[in-house]
Amino acid sequence: MNRKSFLAVIAAMVMLGTAGLAHAQTKLRFSHAGPETASQHLAALEFAKMVKERSKGALEVQVYPSSQLGNDATVIGGVRGGTIDIMMAGSVNFAGLAPRIGALDLPFLFRSPEHAFKVLDGPVGAGLMKDLDSHSLKGLGWFQVGFRCITTKSRAVRTPDDVKGLKIRVPPNPSLIQAFKLMGANPVPLPLGELYQALESGAVDSQEHPISITYAAKFYEVQKHLTMSRHAYTAMPVVMNKAKFDGLAPDLQKVLVESAQQAGRFQRELDAKDETRIITELRAKGMQVIESYDQAPFRKLVGDETRKAFVEKNGSDLLAAIDATN
Repeated sequence: MNRKSFLAVIAAMVMLGTAGLAHAQTKLRFSHAGPETASQHLAALEFAKMVKERSKGALEVQVYPSSQLGNDATVIGGVRGGTIDIMMAGSVNFAGLAPRIGALDLPFLFRSPEHAFKVLDGPVGAGLMKDLDSHSLKGLGWFQVGFRCITTKSRAVRTPDDVKGLKIRVPPNPSLIQAFKLMGANPVPLPLGELYQALESGAVDSQEHPISITYAAKFYEVQKHLTMSRHAYTAMPVVMNKAKFDGLAPDLQKVLVESAQQAGRFQRELDAKDETRIITELRAKGMQVIESYDQAPFRKLVGDETRKAFVEKNGSDLLAAIDATN
C-alpha cells in the first residue's frame, strides 16, 4: 500500500469513528432534591450544557430537580443500582457508606469559605471521593449546599439559649443532631422535600439551611427570623454510577469530571454574588435578618464535643489534615 492509499484509509477510519461517536448518544439522568431556582440546580444545568458541548453531543444529561425521582436516600440507592445515572446530595447522606465524609458537616469546622474550597479541591476532597468507589459510586466533583443559617418562626436566635426548646429540622447528620441537642433543641431529621409542609403545619418550627435554599424554597413564607449563624458547611458530592462511568470512553470520562468541577466553581461564584441580593429580598419578604452575632458561645458549647464524637469513631488524622489546610 502506497503512502497516499494508507493516508486515505486512515482518514476514512477517523471519519467513521467520528460518525459513530456522533450517533452513539448516551443519555444520563441527573437527580437532586433542590428546587429549580436554587443555585445547585443552575449549576446542574451548567454541567449538562458543558457535557453536551464538550462531548459533541455524545453525552446528554437530563436534570430532574425537586426530588422528582425520589428523596436523597432513594436516589442514592438508584444510582448505586444503576437505575439512575447521576445525583447530588448533601455530604451527610453518604456518611452511612463512607463514614469519614461526615467530617465535612462538623459544626464550625471550616474557618472560611476559602478554607472549605481548598479542602474539597485538594487531597482531602479527593480522598473522600475515593472512599465512595467501593460502594458503586464515582465522585465527579463537589457542588455545595453551603454555610448553614438558622431560621425560626417565633423568636430570633442570638445566643444558644434562644435555641432551647426549638423543634428544628436537620438533615440526618449525627454531628448536627448532637449539636442542637447540646443547645437544648429538639432536632427532627426530615427530607428537604417535606420541609415546607412541616414548617407550615407546625410539625417543626425552625430549620437551618444556606440562605440560597431558604430563599429558593420560599421558607420565608413560613419563617419570620433568620440568623446568619454559618454554624456548619455542607458540601454536595456529585456522584455517578461507577459501572456506567467505567464503561465510557476515557475522553468522555474526562468530560464528565472536568465539567462537574467547573460547574462546582460556577455555583460557588454564583452563591457568593447572590448573598447580598438574597438577604435584601428576604427582608423585603418580611424576614428579620440578623447578620452579625457572637459565634464564640455556640462554638464553645458544641465544637469540641462534636469533634470528639467523630474522632472516637474515625480517628483524628482527617481532622488534622483539614485543620492544616491553608
